Amino acid sequence: MSTPLQLQPQARIALIEAVKGLGIILVVAAHLVKFGTPGVPDWYTIFKFKVYLFHMPLLMFMSGYVFRHANHHMRALTDFSGFAGRRANRLLVPFLFIGVITIIGKWFSAMWFPIDEAPSSLVSGLTSIFINTESSPVLTIWYLFVLLVYGLVTPALFVLFRRSWTWLGLFALAIYFIRLDDILYANRIVHYYVFFVAGCVAADREFLQRFSGSRLRFAAMAGFMLLLVAPWNRDYGLLVCGLVSCLAVPAFVDLLPERASTILAYLGRLSMTIYLFNVIFVGMAKVAYQILIPPSYQFFGLLLVMTFVSGLFGPIVLKRTVDLVPALNKTIGKYLS
Repeated sequence: MSTPLQLQPQARIALIEAVKGLGIILVVAAHLVKFGTPGVPDWYTIFKFKVYLFHMPLLMFMSGYVFRHANHHMRALTDFSGFAGRRANRLLVPFLFIGVITIIGKWFSAMWFPIDEAPSSLVSGLTSIFINTESSPVLTIWYLFVLLVYGLVTPALFVLFRRSWTWLGLFALAIYFIRLDDILYANRIVHYYVFFVAGCVAADREFLQRFSGSRLRFAAMAGFMLLLVAPWNRDYGLLVCGLVSCLAVPAFVDLLPERASTILAYLGRLSMTIYLFNVIFVGMAKVAYQILIPPSYQFFGLLLVMTFVSGLFGPIVLKRTVDLVPALNKTIGKYLS
């Protein structure tokens, strides 16, 4: 078993990276086939729905944890313009880049191949990056835009709520139940903020150190599994399963053998690259599946294997290629870290 976490910051970050690694695996696994695709077995539809109840809340929780752990809220208060510029460069630039090339790629490829959610035109596709986003071909990258907004508004809200993460958390819980239109991802901004602030609260109270080694982690894991199999609607299931996963998944990862944790941490360090490019590589694998595999040999399990391997490892190969080419590493490498 892995050694229970001590108070050292490096150990704390190692667990965060490992949890991110598991989270990004789930992201890829849920992106393989979209909801409503004809011929998809019921088990995958159920799996996909259950994963969507917690995998993005978990990643948002980890982002909040890192945000508070790195004291970004205080840095923003002392130099907001510089902080905002760095956050926009880190998140908005890759968001726009991936959004545009994905729209263009889907529109162009749809002339020859069956492409999921191909835009009817370039104009409608590019517009959907910011308007009617729930039906956008690039909805999968919403996390970057929403995380940018959280990074910019949280320092001000922290001051507004008298520098209390608890009060800010209650505010985030309250706005969870507000329903907004899907313009500029406003619906997701209010929907996922509670998980981001929960991460800030956890970091402020040194949750990872206190929870590691506690018997409560077994109760959290057992409770999470029971909640996950319950029949939820999405709104309440996301809130309950999402919050409990923030306790249960780090507890589970902390119990893994060291080798497994190391592998997950490696994927966690590459999570940005995988998040940005997994859908593109999944789409390429689907096209290859249709072209290369004779119809008599096509079956759902093979499609899942091809798309998952491509979606997870394709971006890693891309990252390694970028690292080896100085010109690419200098220009885009920083966005893949």
